Amino acid sequence: MSVPNSRPPLDARARRNHRIAVWCGVLVAIGFPLGWGFLASFLLPPLSPSATPQEVANFVAEGGVLQKVGLMIGLASLGGVLPLSAVLGDQMRRMEGARPIWAQTQLACATLTVWLLSAAFVFFAAAVFRADRDPPLIQLLHDLGWLTFITPVSMIVLWMGIVGAAILSDRSVPAVMPRWVGYLSIWAALLSAPGFAAVLFHSGPFAWSGLLALWIPLAIFLVWWLTLIVYLLRAIREEG
Repeated sequence: MSVPNSRPPLDARARRNHRIAVWCGVLVAIGFPLGWGFLASFLLPPLSPSATPQEVANFVAEGGVLQKVGLMIGLASLGGVLPLSAVLGDQMRRMEGARPIWAQTQLACATLTVWLLSAAFVFFAAAVFRADRDPPLIQLLHDLGWLTFITPVSMIVLWMGIVGAAILSDRSVPAVMPRWVGYLSIWAALLSAPGFAAVLFHSGPFAWSGLLALWIPLAIFLVWWLTLIVYLLRAIREEG
């Protein structure tokens, strides 16, 4: 049964604040891949888990200041996740109605995801901070960075899954977001799950540099994130 959306509309100041919070998410979509992936060269291409300590040490030594700046940009951009997820939680309250448990859960998932990604970037930063360390120590920090980045995907899988479930269960009129965004969220959750297996493999698609553990989850996250930005802005406009 359809349920009319009876919540009072956003006033002008609230709309402005919500839009600013959503646009913070654009910083993530730009700064995260640009800083960490390209300026810091962690995706050009990523070192394999089977790389030797000396190969990892050479990668760090060749990165120089640009690698450190890239990590700084990537780390700073992660803060943009939280304002957007706060707006997402507010819109999920519209979907759920009274006592919205999933809206609260997604905010917790977003917070823990930022914490884990920040920890991964700090491990990478520690690896490049002193490039003259013994190669095995640099490799250890590099391994910690990648494993922290790839393997604890339960938070992001749950995050995407509950967003999808909330959208698909929305009975308000008009719907806050199209149903296909809910299906996209569910598929994004499923396609992110192979990261769990990265701890078992040194090569192949399930390794941290592989298609299933890195490239597909990274691509689907960016698609999902940009989709949320577009439809959150639309939801704010329509609610006002």
